Amino acid sequence: MREPAEGFWGGNMVSQVDRTIGYLRQRIRESGLESNLNLIITSDHGMETVIKKDEIYLRNVTNFTFSDIQFELLDYGPNGLLIPKEGRLEHVYSVLKNAHPKLHVYKKEEFPKRFHYANHPRITPLLMYGDPGYGHSHPSAFQRYKVQFNTGEHGFDNEAMNMKTIFRAVGPAFKQGLLVEPFESVNVYALLCELLGITPEPHDGSLDVTRSMLRECPQPLRAPTARPPRARHCRTNSGI
Repeated sequence: MREPAEGFWGGNMVSQVDRTIGYLRQRIRESGLESNLNLIITSDHGMETVIKKDEIYLRNVTNFTFSDIQFELLDYGPNGLLIPKEGRLEHVYSVLKNAHPKLHVYKKEEFPKRFHYANHPRITPLLMYGDPGYGHSHPSAFQRYKVQFNTGEHGFDNEAMNMKTIFRAVGPAFKQGLLVEPFESVNVYALLCELLGITPEPHDGSLDVTRSMLRECPQPLRAPTARPPRARHCRTNSGI
């Protein structure tokens, strides 16, 4: 397993998760399901240790005042949304833009495209996020006062290594002992649909990203059809 954020889980929780996964695999074996069941172990995000020095407080920023803000969403995670009052957008943007070296502030139209986030009418005119370890749902706060005291947090830049998660798969559909290149979690949905024989709904991932993990059996001879048959995955034991 990946190393957890310092102080957030601790050794006891890591051991508990390890025991739980061990118990799950043991029961799969004892139930005679290894040749019929595919098991995927992953998560939706990693964790980052909260930095408790050089904290970010908007209320301490020179020339910034919350009286210039019509709406704020600053009390959850390391990201923030602001709607300045009419005529105050440029002022608020200018005073926050370079307020802290770990704070990144953008106008909506300038927010980095790689986040796939700002192109929606509900996203506010100003957006901000902190570097890994800096945020506002813990003592390193964008918010006005300390109201949460987490020692670990997520929701930071997804290119940061500690935001990465794990992906392990074992079962008859998967090749054994295969190590693949990192891939985005958005592609897991297409893989699950393939394993379950479900036609996926429209999504942003692709089965091509994970197809190399899968074992495929030769197709039996069939009469031509308008739609090619789905691939069958070999039922042979494999391991994580």
